[in-house]
Amino acid sequence: MKRIMEAVQAWIEKYMVPVMNKITSTYWFGIISDAVLYVVPFCMVSAIPSLWSVLRNFIPALPDISALNTYSFGLIGLFVSFIIPHNVAVKEGKRDRAMIAGFTSIGVYMMCMNAQAVEGGMLFDMNKFGAGGMFTALFVGFIVGFIYKKTCSKSFFGEDSVIPDFVKNWFDNILSVLISLFVGFLLTFVAKVDVFSVVALVMSPITGFAQSLPGVVLIVVIQNMLYFFGISGWVTTPVTRTITQAAIAENAAAMAAGMAPQNIYAYGFSRYHHIGGQGATLPLAVMMLFSKSKKNRMLGKATIVPSLFNINEPLVYASVANNPYMFMPMLLIAIILPTFSYLWFAFGWGTINYVNFDMNFAPNAISAFFMSGGDWRNVVLVILNMIIAALIWYPFFRAWDKNEAKKEEAKLAEREAKKAARAARRAARAEASASKIAGEDPLADDGEASEIGAPSEA
Repeated sequence: MKRIMEAVQAWIEKYMVPVMNKITSTYWFGIISDAVLYVVPFCMVSAIPSLWSVLRNFIPALPDISALNTYSFGLIGLFVSFIIPHNVAVKEGKRDRAMIAGFTSIGVYMMCMNAQAVEGGMLFDMNKFGAGGMFTALFVGFIVGFIYKKTCSKSFFGEDSVIPDFVKNWFDNILSVLISLFVGFLLTFVAKVDVFSVVALVMSPITGFAQSLPGVVLIVVIQNMLYFFGISGWVTTPVTRTITQAAIAENAAAMAAGMAPQNIYAYGFSRYHHIGGQGATLPLAVMMLFSKSKKNRMLGKATIVPSLFNINEPLVYASVANNPYMFMPMLLIAIILPTFSYLWFAFGWGTINYVNFDMNFAPNAISAFFMSGGDWRNVVLVILNMIIAALIWYPFFRAWDKNEAKKEEAKLAEREAKKAARAARRAARAEASASKIAGEDPLADDGEASEIGAPSEA
């Protein structure tokens, strides 16, 4: 078993980790990752009306504040389309073109919506502005960002031009804006392509696999293994958050239409298996409070409170990452907990998440309750998963803690031995010094006596 574990660990370290490091260090991954993370505050704000809607189920007299959600979380697709080319321009050192790049992307994004003309105006589908349009927003943002990357260094004016910089900036943006809008025009109005439908079709194999049990388990295994080797699970956020935000938006729409939500792997699913943080380390933090190792007890005291709020980086990097004892529990938890959670919802034992309660630092049971619209069975799932995680962690933690305690005892014994040796050396030196003094005094006395008793030469 030990050889198998070492072989798997070596394979992941040799092949998987370098690939992920290479991917996460690419130009476009950084741009897209930042764009997805920039919209997190709007998702967090939307948690307030989402929580409020749950309370309205119990107190119908409360006013409807869903508009706060519509114009925050409901517009994140639009925001993402702006951020990507904006950040491209900034990264290329063209801050003076960054805002125009973002506005251009918004124009192309809305052009791709192909709004329908109705009496008195234009009709837009609001679902396309939010999480439902995230993949298209990423696509449009990438296209416009790519165009700006290739054209932002071009200028109609020389460096010695006397024309004011802001005027030059107006004209220099024309080429990038024109090309971007023309691409959107060709796709939407000439080729008659429904960009949103095409992007959804292209992404359907990925999103479909992510909604399957093997897909969910694979995602969590990748996250936990990366975390074990010291790479934060945040590197997968651009992919996972895009999928889960779109999924929970569909679930919310289904509930609003009186139908049951279908997307199990929706935003917040991780609350059921990342208990105390990625890797379900809350039970581990509790165990450390009662460990034999003094170092582990101190670590447990320092990390137990953050772990309650899903902050486990100090715990993981201090005790789990690259620790051979912890490899197997991280892997088992990544397989067992998501599987159990997925089957729990597949069998209808709980309500699939449909409320966007985006409070990552809320204790898991609280998030589970509100994201399910107030279903206590989801809280039971969190408790059961915590028990399962504790059972998985315990034997591995106990073996590691016993080994750490032995190391500490050995170090203590070594320090005591060195201390005793130093004391013995000091005592030996003191004894030698005393003996030397005692050996010299008699000679001094005899000399003095012979000198007194000797006859005078006078």
